[in-house]
Amino acid sequence: MAQSTVYKPAKPIDKHLDSRLIEKAYSFAVECHKTQKRHSGDPYISHPVAVADILLNLKLDTSTIITGLLHDTLEDTLATENEIEEKFGKEILQLVNGVTKLSKIETYTENKFQAENFRKLILAMSKDIRVLLVKLADRLHNMRTIQFIPQEKRRQRIASETLEIYAPLAGRLGMHEFKDELEDLSFQILNPSAYSSLMTRIEYLKKDKSNLTDKIKTRIFSLLEKNEIDCQIIGREKKIFSVWNKMQNKQIAFRQLSDIFAYRIITESIEDCYSILGIIHNRWSAVPGSFKDYISTPKINNYQSIHTTIVGPERQRVELQIRTNEMNTIADKGIAAHWSYKENYNLVDNSSSDPVNVTWLRDLVEILDSGGSSEDLLEATKLEMFQDQVFCFTPKGDLIHLPANSNSIDFAYALHSEIGNRCVGCKINGKPRPLFTKLQNGDEIEILTSKKPSPSETWENIVTTAKAQSSIKRFFKKQEKDEFTSLGLKILHKVTGRNEDISNTEISNFAKSFNRKSPEEFLVAIGKGSIKPHQLSKLKPRSTLSFFSRYRRRDTNDKMPLEISNFQPGIAIHYAECCFPLPNENILGLTSEDSGVIIHSSLCKELDKETKKEDWITASWKDVDPKQYFSSRIKVSVKNEPGSLGKLATIVGSAGGNITNLNISEKGDDYFDMIFIIDVHNLDHLDKIIETLSEVDIVSSVSRLLINL
Repeated sequence: MAQSTVYKPAKPIDKHLDSRLIEKAYSFAVECHKTQKRHSGDPYISHPVAVADILLNLKLDTSTIITGLLHDTLEDTLATENEIEEKFGKEILQLVNGVTKLSKIETYTENKFQAENFRKLILAMSKDIRVLLVKLADRLHNMRTIQFIPQEKRRQRIASETLEIYAPLAGRLGMHEFKDELEDLSFQILNPSAYSSLMTRIEYLKKDKSNLTDKIKTRIFSLLEKNEIDCQIIGREKKIFSVWNKMQNKQIAFRQLSDIFAYRIITESIEDCYSILGIIHNRWSAVPGSFKDYISTPKINNYQSIHTTIVGPERQRVELQIRTNEMNTIADKGIAAHWSYKENYNLVDNSSSDPVNVTWLRDLVEILDSGGSSEDLLEATKLEMFQDQVFCFTPKGDLIHLPANSNSIDFAYALHSEIGNRCVGCKINGKPRPLFTKLQNGDEIEILTSKKPSPSETWENIVTTAKAQSSIKRFFKKQEKDEFTSLGLKILHKVTGRNEDISNTEISNFAKSFNRKSPEEFLVAIGKGSIKPHQLSKLKPRSTLSFFSRYRRRDTNDKMPLEISNFQPGIAIHYAECCFPLPNENILGLTSEDSGVIIHSSLCKELDKETKKEDWITASWKDVDPKQYFSSRIKVSVKNEPGSLGKLATIVGSAGGNITNLNISEKGDDYFDMIFIIDVHNLDHLDKIIETLSEVDIVSSVSRLLINL
């Protein structure tokens, strides 16, 4: 449509659409936006009409089309929620609310603003996926008219957000027409010189090879016709952004760019798809590694097609996609192809039998529920959406989609968060393998589990998927909370002088007196030291609180062998995990409202950072059991040769130490660096182990680590 023309949406002709209600919505939108103009100078109503037309072309339901017409009325006009609900119903009001442009929060940085927008978008579309469909149509029209925005910086921000968030989301929904157009429009804004150069090159190749492309198409069609295959062949020009990506990934120069055309062979049945593949491969040689069967193993967005590249007619490399008519519709329209005119349809809450795979959306909602920051969610999700997929199987044959470079821990959490938490090992294709082994297409993964959840904190840095990361964070957050709750309850027992259980009602009353929302929040505050033991004395004035402190380390109830000045009974005490303090060395305590007292080595690098001197307290070792073990951390640079790790483990064990964890931090051709966590008795014991290791010929260097990694 011309930018200067205002027109009503095309009259709906499908009997499933309520044309009367759509026209009513149009009239309402015209009235609401009557005084407003776009940057182009056109009446503002041209935008919601264009959005509604996009949704009409997708054959979406009445409510979605009306939402497209009304999506800006609540934010940009005097229209109220009550008006919309009265005129169009509660469902449409909810959809309009979900799509309403997000209010700018001036105090946010640009990155925070984008992340917060994304968080709200995920929440909105989790309630009804149609929110995202309307939002994508809104963004598509805004990108089509982005040249009218006068501020270059704003154009750049919108284009960047579109390329990083909205285009990948369209891809996840299988809406490749949307995805391709959004990518090209964004690329034109973000890199205009590259866009212009590619356009020029592509136009030249189109003219230069126009006869050749027709010949190739005719030769393939004739071959299939001879074999009595009924099909349609469509020559498809590759999109500029996809060509650019290919050049970047394969380090191809402009002058080397030749394969800008691909061909789609569209037929009626799956049987014909495989017959076509066999006929073509029998006639022309296939390029090794180019064959992909997405019919038997569809992509996570339900995309199905056979991909292959041949050295075909005229000795040209020819990319082919072979699919049915239905597959072709789904490849272009994605989730919208399954929707056509369905009312009151919620994909997120729908059964697993639904043809559309939206498990990724459920995973995003689960990540949000874990309490992670908006920025973490955005970065993790962008990473996943941009990555290629790997397809693996359970022993029962169920197909699991994961981002490339995923490992068995990611696989376990993809099955269920509880399986991930209880994962202790794996078998890949029937053979035991390390959990961090990268998975390959077609691998069969068997997850070995324990009865008790016991994930490692190091997993968070090993896994690839956002779901796995959020599940691990949530486990340890809950574990820490449980520890503080238990500690708080024990302190409360001491204060009240009661050994028997205190009822929830009593604890609730105590919580209210300290302005805490729940008993759990109250107990956690006690355990963290936010509520001091002496503050609790009002619960029972004559009570006294004896020294009470436990190891934060799991599975031990031993008292810490420490003497701390000005110590207030009941405050939690922890060993710092940056420096791992050891007996026989000087130590300091650092007070924290959230964590109580944290014991550091006096050599700890973290103490060099800005900390208030008044938060430091004197501490020393007292009555240390010589047989007791304490954790420490060392960095070892070792030769990259078979058996190196075994030699190191033997040396440490012979010296009376115990390796409890290790991580390869950097790997080269000759040497690689490893971080060991080892249990030792004291500083002298650690020094002895370090000295012994430094004398071994395979060890280049060894040192103690006293800083967070």
